[in-house]
Amino acid sequence: MKQMNSSLSFIEQSSIRLQKFVFLMWRHYNYERMRRGADFYLLQSNSTYVNIWTAVQSLVIITAGHLKLCFLKRLFKSKPAEGDKPRC
Repeated sequence: MKQMNSSLSFIEQSSIRLQKFVFLMWRHYNYERMRRGADFYLLQSNSTYVNIWTAVQSLVIITAGHLKLCFLKRLFKSKPAEGDKPRC
């Protein structure tokens, strides 16, 4: 009887220990899953931020090129005098 009680207490201690380890693993898994979700949302918001600034910079570059082209065209535009012959 004493041996049976000893083995039952050993089984009980082992199951409590196993339950504790399972709980710790479950908690660690949930923590990592939440952290991965937070990282995903951070990456997604950073991606949106980068895409918006890329579009803004592209528009600024295109606008600057267009303004430069208009300025250069106006700089080289020559108006003929009244008595001059037209240029080829």
